[in-house]
Amino acid sequence: MQGQGSLQPSTRVDATTGIATAATAGERLPLPAPRAERSDPALAGATPARPHWLARAWAALLAASVEKKFLTILLAIFVAKGIAIAFIHVPFSGHDEVAHYSYLEIVATEHRMPVIPDLQEWQAAYQADGTDTADRMPAKLWKYCQFVTDDWNFCSLPQCTEPCYLQNLPPDYKIGPNGWIYTANHPPLYYVVMTPLYWLSDGWSLTSQLYLLRLAAIPFGVLTVLFSYLAVRALFPNDRFLAFTVPTFVAFQPQISYEAAMLNNDILAIAFTSGVIWLVMLGLKKRFPLWNVILIGFLYGLAMLSKNTSATAGLIIAFAMIVGLGWRNWRQWIPKGALAAITAALLVWPWYLYMWTTYGNFTALPQIQQLQWWNYRDGQHPTIWSQLSNRRFFWARWGETWGDFGWRLIPLSDTLLRILFWIALFGVIGLGVYAIRFWRAQQPILAAETDEEAAALAAKTDSTLAIERWQVVALVTLGLSCVLAYFAILQFGLTFALTQARYFFPVITAGAILMMLGIRSWFPAKWLPWVQVAIFVGLLVLNLVIYSEYVVPWSNTGRYSLDFSF
Repeated sequence: MQGQGSLQPSTRVDATTGIATAATAGERLPLPAPRAERSDPALAGATPARPHWLARAWAALLAASVEKKFLTILLAIFVAKGIAIAFIHVPFSGHDEVAHYSYLEIVATEHRMPVIPDLQEWQAAYQADGTDTADRMPAKLWKYCQFVTDDWNFCSLPQCTEPCYLQNLPPDYKIGPNGWIYTANHPPLYYVVMTPLYWLSDGWSLTSQLYLLRLAAIPFGVLTVLFSYLAVRALFPNDRFLAFTVPTFVAFQPQISYEAAMLNNDILAIAFTSGVIWLVMLGLKKRFPLWNVILIGFLYGLAMLSKNTSATAGLIIAFAMIVGLGWRNWRQWIPKGALAAITAALLVWPWYLYMWTTYGNFTALPQIQQLQWWNYRDGQHPTIWSQLSNRRFFWARWGETWGDFGWRLIPLSDTLLRILFWIALFGVIGLGVYAIRFWRAQQPILAAETDEEAAALAAKTDSTLAIERWQVVALVTLGLSCVLAYFAILQFGLTFALTQARYFFPVITAGAILMMLGIRSWFPAKWLPWVQVAIFVGLLVLNLVIYSEYVVPWSNTGRYSLDFSF
């Protein structure tokens, strides 16, 4: 007999043979398997249940990098801000919301696009037998006519107690149509996308329907922020400062979030052009593989079907391919450029065929120019140079970049605009600082005698300075895109007084990358974490100030007036 404190021998049974054997002293026997895990023929083929998709998403978020976690939080803030903006702004006070709704209603109910009347043809038919078949903004929107252009902005006149659809047009004061849908020359993609929501909300109150359509624009704003993040990560994959600040700038730029919470097609053009810029950055890095070229053409086609302000992206694509692949390598960039162009053309050709057969041109701007008699009524049209050199013109565009929501309804103070201007100038001058730092950083790398020595020097250099040729081409491409977008504003201003800063917004991603790169160049690396926090907090405070001090007070006054001057 063993002592009381000694280990007692025990037995184990082999599961296969059924033979019992003694366990050695101190050896622990395996515990019996839980019932659910025991051999059961009925459970032999069962597979474990997959976690819920929310659990998988949460696990993926926890495992994600710091940059992706920040992006997720930023997108959540952007969505929340967009929802608030959609309800804060006065109904139909957004850019051309009255006209956009009128276009959408015709698409959804009559399954066609509205037509801009030809003035001479309309006048001849009206004088002959009183025929008036021009598409008009519906009477139910008359109470919001103060938010449209001078083409229907007469509801404040005492003689217009009911919708005014006829007017004596200068200079000869012959009778002409009024209240025509001046957005009818816009491509149809936005209205087709929103049509199911119009059907869904049919029978709702007008404002409830508007709020639903406003909220439906927010996902395209989310895409814009996401594309800005992807673009800067493609260009500078190892730089945390830019990964944080570029999407932050886009998300908190007041007009971007505003366009992404209104009933309008601008945000589609902004989102798809931002996608083009991201794909161009990838294409330069990978030398434009076929999948990349096809996607570039596809997104460019979607952008052109959204709004013509995306047109300059075609020149950006061409420049990036020719310079990125090398202009002498025409056997590469000609077929790849043609593939992108064909892909885009397959999407847009029905629209432009429709425009040509309907108006005899691709824009309907000649028809609009005839009807908008108030454009440069004195006959003094500006030139590109007169606009470039006109301080008042520039300051008006600067005000529209940050405020003047709707048709120049809510101007910001000159003090706030000056603060924003000096910060932006700080970033622009910073690009010059970046160029100097880049040149200095490249000298020892280029002077290295071996590739190993050059690689070792590059590894010790700031990742935004030790860059390859394709990244240099990418930065030049971004700069060119900003120049072309501003030129488009000037070109439109040659004919129409309503040229606006929002025509620049399709290249907001390019502007954000260059601006943040310029600001980054002023500071040593150890300061950058604090600078990126300051940028986030500063942009957050800017939005709070704009809405608490300008937008909300204006919305509560009930006194609205339009300003078409610059």
